[in-house]
Amino acid sequence: MGAAALLLTTLAGCGVTTTDVIDAGLPATGARRPGAANVFDVRLYFMSPSGITSSPREAGAKVGAEEAVNLLLQGTNSAEQVRGLYSDLPKMNGEVHVTTGTMRVGIQLPLNVTRLSPIARSQLVCTAANAEVPRGRALHDVKVELSGGSYVISDMVCDSNNAFPAAKLPTQAGTPGPVTSVRPSGS
Repeated sequence: MGAAALLLTTLAGCGVTTTDVIDAGLPATGARRPGAANVFDVRLYFMSPSGITSSPREAGAKVGAEEAVNLLLQGTNSAEQVRGLYSDLPKMNGEVHVTTGTMRVGIQLPLNVTRLSPIARSQLVCTAANAEVPRGRALHDVKVELSGGSYVISDMVCDSNNAFPAAKLPTQAGTPGPVTSVRPSGS
């Protein structure tokens, strides 16, 4: 009994006090439920109060770029809206076509791609690239081309949450970087 009283007195006198729950941002993502071996996530990129962020959604199987882009174009779900996420993509009045190749994705939109905001471009490029990046490769290894409205924006890459031309990636001295261009299609 004396040892318990001594321990209690020692702990009470050390200055540690209780605190309330502290709200420190968005909930953790990426952890899988224990025992959920065949659960896949698709990562969609949306705007948040703190910038562009990926939002994982559970999927029954691996999701490719075409399905991921289609999910992105449907907008946020209720859980994402509660987190303050939203899309900067305009409503598409026409079909969107997605093609894939080795480390490449093409997205053809029914609008002039040069009028997409940088946020909307990042949403498309990062969502498509994330769905197509092979295991063991970096996200920015996948090149994405946006086309529509007689324009093409080629060789876009995603670095974390933002899209930019692949030519802005650091390259080794003496090695030319990839060329990125915005050009009228057919030229």
